[in-house]
Amino acid sequence: MQLQELWKKYESFRHFNVSVLPDSIQAQGVRITYPPRSVIVSRGDFPDYIYFIEEGTALGTRDYNDGNNYHYFLITRENGALGLLEVLSHNPRTVATIVASTEVTVLRVSSAVIYQHIMTCPETLYSCLHMVACDLYQRSGNDGILYYQRGIDRVRYYLVQYYDLHQADGGSVLIQPDYQTIASNIGVSVRTVVRGIRKLKEQGEITSVRKKLSVSPGQYQTMLEAILPLLRE
Repeated sequence: MQLQELWKKYESFRHFNVSVLPDSIQAQGVRITYPPRSVIVSRGDFPDYIYFIEEGTALGTRDYNDGNNYHYFLITRENGALGLLEVLSHNPRTVATIVASTEVTVLRVSSAVIYQHIMTCPETLYSCLHMVACDLYQRSGNDGILYYQRGIDRVRYYLVQYYDLHQADGGSVLIQPDYQTIASNIGVSVRTVVRGIRKLKEQGEITSVRKKLSVSPGQYQTMLEAILPLLRE
């Protein structure tokens, strides 16, 4: 039997999301709705629960060791099982902060319940294996994806992630890092950052306040919508 034929034979195990959970497991969960820009899980938290996205889109932030750089990844219903990797890898700390980019509805289920189900149900374990393999494959191909994008999109990317990480009450956020810091974080020259900032000001996507850049909730949403297609590629 050819490999392609085997792939087709096991096609039903390609997804691990809320749709693969039996009714008995779903009945033990609680549905929660998060408004846009609210935090669903925070980096460092113990993974008491797994959050299965039913509707909406979320963005994750992943820290590098130097504490300065962050990498976004997109989460939808198709791949939305927040906390699953931590539970499967026996890691007691959540690796990334997950922020709702739209209104997000999740089914929150005890991690112990899900873990026990996975370890005693071969079919579910097969689905997890495929999900983890796809995630690793995609990460290998997409690391540094913004380095193939225009300078202005890299600047948008940085400002969006900075807003997500520093906004506390849904209001405007002052961008504290200087142009050199921004340039170092996104891998471009200071001149490219200056040009990108100038263009974003002209387009009304950011504001200058006492020589500091400011991003309002509306401006954040505009930039987010501009970079989302890049993150899906």
